Amino acid sequence: MKDGMLLVEHTPQLSILNKEIAEAVSRMNGPETVPLEPFAEVAGDTYRFGYRAIGVNDYVFAVEVPIQIVEQTVLTRASLTVGIGLDGTVIPHLRWSHAANTIPYPPTHLEALDVLVRRAVNSENLRMEEATVSDLNSLLQRLECSISLVKDAISQISNEPITPV
Repeated sequence: MKDGMLLVEHTPQLSILNKEIAEAVSRMNGPETVPLEPFAEVAGDTYRFGYRAIGVNDYVFAVEVPIQIVEQTVLTRASLTVGIGLDGTVIPHLRWSHAANTIPYPPTHLEALDVLVRRAVNSENLRMEEATVSDLNSLLQRLECSISLVKDAISQISNEPITPV
């Protein structure tokens, strides 16, 4: 630290100007540099990003950014899509666009379609969502259409009769 500034090279090492850190580093691998590892963590109502010296518990450099700013920035560049596996598993996908690239992130939580339907039509959820008979009829129509599509797909790949569920 020099005049409140931390000197950082564009390498995985940092010039050490802080006496305490320099002493810890000299015990590790020399008095001038220390290998660093990046980190990110939640710290109260902020995200903390920075670098930690390998082998030292304290961070060497950190920036705290309010959670709202980080999440707003991430979400403005993200889109959520949902897919369905052939076994009825609903698969959410978060896509984050950075410049011209779209980076898909693997799904974090998978649910079966019937589990989602069960959750949607349980009595507590129906009450909370103030569901109407019209809403449930629309859901039923979509599910019946989906069943028809699956039956058509089965008949296309198999000569066996379709067993009703």
